[in-house]
Parts: sequence; structure tokens; C-alpha cells
Amino acid sequence: MNEEIKLKLEILPDQPGCYLMKDINGTIIYVGKAKNLKNRVRSYFHGVHNAKTTKLVSEIDNFDYIICASNKESFVLEINLIKQYDPKYNIMLKDDKTYPYIALTNEKNPRLIVTREARKRNFARYFGPYPNVKAARLTCNLLNELFPLRKCRIIPKKECLYYHLKQCLAPCINKDEIDYSNYKKKIIDFLNGKTTDVIKLLEEKMNEASLKLEFEKAMYYRDQINSINSTVDKQKIDLNNNINADYIGTYIKDDNLAIHILMMRNGVIIGNYSSIIPIINDVIETFNSFISQYYELNVVPKEIFLEEKYNDLDLATILNTKFINPQKGQKVEVLDMALENAKKDLETRFLMKQNKALRDISTIEELGKILNINTPYTIESFDNSNLFGEYPISALVVYKNGRPAPSLFRKYHVKTVKGANDYETMKEVVYRRYLRLSMEDKSMADLILMDGGAIQVHACLEVLKSLNLNIPVAGIQKDEHHKANVLYYNDQEIQISKNSQVYLLLANISQKVHDFAISFFRSVKAKGLFSSRLDGISGLGKARKEKLLKEFITIDAIKKASVDDIVNIGIPKDVAIEILKKLNEE
Repeated sequence: MNEEIKLKLEILPDQPGCYLMKDINGTIIYVGKAKNLKNRVRSYFHGVHNAKTTKLVSEIDNFDYIICASNKESFVLEINLIKQYDPKYNIMLKDDKTYPYIALTNEKNPRLIVTREARKRNFARYFGPYPNVKAARLTCNLLNELFPLRKCRIIPKKECLYYHLKQCLAPCINKDEIDYSNYKKKIIDFLNGKTTDVIKLLEEKMNEASLKLEFEKAMYYRDQINSINSTVDKQKIDLNNNINADYIGTYIKDDNLAIHILMMRNGVIIGNYSSIIPIINDVIETFNSFISQYYELNVVPKEIFLEEKYNDLDLATILNTKFINPQKGQKVEVLDMALENAKKDLETRFLMKQNKALRDISTIEELGKILNINTPYTIESFDNSNLFGEYPISALVVYKNGRPAPSLFRKYHVKTVKGANDYETMKEVVYRRYLRLSMEDKSMADLILMDGGAIQVHACLEVLKSLNLNIPVAGIQKDEHHKANVLYYNDQEIQISKNSQVYLLLANISQKVHDFAISFFRSVKAKGLFSSRLDGISGLGKARKEKLLKEFITIDAIKKASVDDIVNIGIPKDVAIEILKKLNEE
């Protein structure tokens, strides 16, 4: 804890508000809310925390706070701040993670559409959510086919095909006011589970098609009827009411919070939503942050059933709904079901993680047996890249216990090799890597995998011998399609079954190091090309070139910019004029 944080902690107010944790670069990494800022913020810097919170605290270099008039106000502010800054330690739900709804618009000539923007538009009615996106679209298409609502997003100047198919009343040419009330009532009834009228209409169309010997069309209507009946028959839980409610169950284990939401519409469970999120400092705070964001993206039901410990009156008021803690009857049973599902979600996650870890260990044990070496718990792999000798780079990826460890990946600018010389490049990078590990007395790899064959392997072995290191070195040879083909080891080619877990691991390492090297090479090349076009301009050094690259990305974007645009990023006006002059002359 630095001195500035200590001073701020002493003067924190005991009022509600939001706090913004910042790292050493001033980037906001976490946003939270509190009924009492003094108590909540101080709690981060005192006592023992879980691993995730400890990691967060280790990165905090400063913090700011905003006082609010009430706890309710701090809820709303927290949501807006998370949207604005997208802090890496906050839960951030995205629109594409939500289920779609069917919406009946409140326009003069209404439309029926499928949308995920459940809280962003002022539609007249929402129905759903629909966990099955295809089912939502099929339902919407069926109703649009049966009832002549407007289909066009923008009303055209003349009638379209839907009018001629008798699926639209053509408000584009019909100047009289159209009465949609009967159609809207039948659509609303159907989407609320009253399917009798729609099934009757489909039966009429089926019989009509059959009499006209249009058997394919008749079969289509028959399938629609069967589909609707099947959907209705599958509903097993029915509370015999028309209330829209969500039942939210939670389960906590190893500093993770599982949340499982059962969606009940018109007394029938229609779907679910589940998520597992890390707990930051406080369970209630983590839960509230998730729920407030979830209902920003989804329609809020009339009632939300949850455990008593989460019953926050301020959050309920903001969402304009009722938080209820059921005490008896079927509602308790449904909440228990949500709780059991949350527990199962988390246990399944841990079981899968455990099984994958065991499988990964089994795979590297098998790889060790194939090469006749000790189990390679740490595997390191290198790959080089350049453009006809220009912008030469190398990349290193590290796998621990059969899984990538991105924090240990390394990038290298090649310093001593001129031109496209893969052998010498590999020697330089391997030498730099393992000389440094030797000097710092750090643990070595159990196996080095070169992204290549004999040439790369021998280059690596030559360097290791000069450093008096004895590390097994193998090469992943590739076919003409750049796919892992065979394993080169001890001057022999070892065939690996393409159906084996060992092959999948080798292919994964090969692809990972290749992608990492190519990504680094492209960024180096882009900077190099960018800088070379700007060489020779007085007053334009490395730092200012980087500013231009960060802001404009391409030379063409700079050429299209004005002098003021360039000045606004911190470059003197005379230098900006020279930049545009040189580029436009080219």
C-alpha cells in the first residue's frame, strides 16, 4: 500500500457511493459500490482475501470515489461506470449472451420481430425469452404468415410481395386507418400460451390446401400444428397463474459464485440462464453487480424469487419489480430447483476442470514415454518469422502440465543475424533464453519443441551443448498444409497417431507458437513500415511516431487527417505540416 492510498483511506467518507480502483498506468481495473465507502474501500487493504481479490489488490496503485445521495443512486452509477470503463476485474455481460425475445412494436402499423435488445427499445409488448433462437424465429415467422401485420421496417411507396401473398394490409397504399386490434389480441394470446385460435386457423389452412391437392402445403401446416402441440405438452411445471417471474438460485464454492435463473412465463418454466463468476471481496456485491447488468439486457419480470440474503430493496426499486423470499408451497420447490441447478453447474465446472487436468497430465506422461524421457511438465517451443530477412523476430510459448501458460510467453527481436537465416536465428534466441535462465538460476524446460525439423533441432542442441545444458529437444515437422506431421527426435522421425491426445497436444503447441510469432511479426512489420515512411522529418522522433501509430494506425489515415487533427495528439504544428507535406508529395 503506497502513501497516497494510506492518506486517502484516512479521509474516506462514511457515505454511499462508487469507488474506482486504478493500476499503475491510471487504468480503471475495478468499479464497486458501497453503502459506506469508508468501510468497504478500507476492507480491500486489510485482512485476508481470496485469490482473485488478492490479485486485484496487488495491482491497485490508486483509487477514486464518487459520493452518491443514496444506495439506490450508487447502484445506477455503478452500472454506468462499468459500461463506460469495462474494468478487467468486473463482470461484463454482453448483448450476445442474452436470449432473444419476440417483440410486438407499438407503432401505428405494428410489426412482430425477434430482438435481443430487450431493454433498449420502447416496444409495446415483449414475449420470452426464448432459449432456442431457432424456435423464436420460427414462431415469429409463423405468426407473421398467419396475421397481416406490417413486415417492412420502413414503409415503402408501393405495395410489396407480402401484400400480394395476403400477409400484409399494405399501409403503404391504404390511406385509411387500419384496425389491428383483433390480430394483436390473437398474437398476444398465442404467445401467452393460448394456442387454440392459432391451431384452429392452421387446421383451416391445412384442410383448404388438402382440398386443392396442395399436399406439401397441407403437410407444412400439419407439422406446424404438431410442433405447437408438442411444445405445449412438454411443459411439466405449471403454477396455474399468469405471473411472469424469475427464480434465482446460487451456490458458492472456492471463491466462485454460480447463479442459475429459471425463467417462468405465465406460470410455466420456459428456459434458464446460468453463469459462474469469481467473487471479488464480497458475495452480495458480486451478486448485485451481476443481477443489475443481467436485467439491463433482459426484460424484468413482475416477480423475482431469491434467497433472503440477497433481498435488496434498493435494487428491487431500481428494477421496478418485487424481490420475494418464498416460504412454502410450489414456489419454494421451484427456487430449490434453481438452487440445485446452481450447485450442479459449479460442481460440473470443477469436475470438468479436474478431468481435463488429469487428461493433460496423462498426455504429457505418454509423450515422455514415446521419447523415453521423464514426464515433460514444462514444455517450451520456439518459432521464427521474417520478411526476406527484414523485421526478423522469434517467439517462445510455454506449456505447464500440458496447458499453455500465456504469462510465460516471450517475444524476441533478433539482434545479431542479418538476412533470412533460420539456423543462426534459432541459435541466437535459444542462447539468449537459456543463458538468462542459467544466470538467474531459474528452472529449465523438461522438453524443448522446435517448430520445425532437423535444422531447428540441431541449432538448439548446438547452443545447449555450449551452455553445458542437457535438455531433450524434439522438432514438430509439418506437411505441405502446415499441419503437424511427425515428431523428429534423436535423428529419427517418430510417427504419432493423429487420433491420439499426444498428437493433438503437439498440433496445439505448433499452432500456438506459429500464431504467436506471426502476430508479433505483423506488429513489428507494421511499425517498421509506418516508421520508414516518416523517416527524415525534423522533430519527429520515436515517441511521436508511436503517438501517430496509436492514433491513426495507417499512413492513409494520416494523409486524410488535418493539421489540427495531428496537433491534437500532442505534435507541434510545424511538424504536423511537414508530415502532411511529405506524405502528400509521395
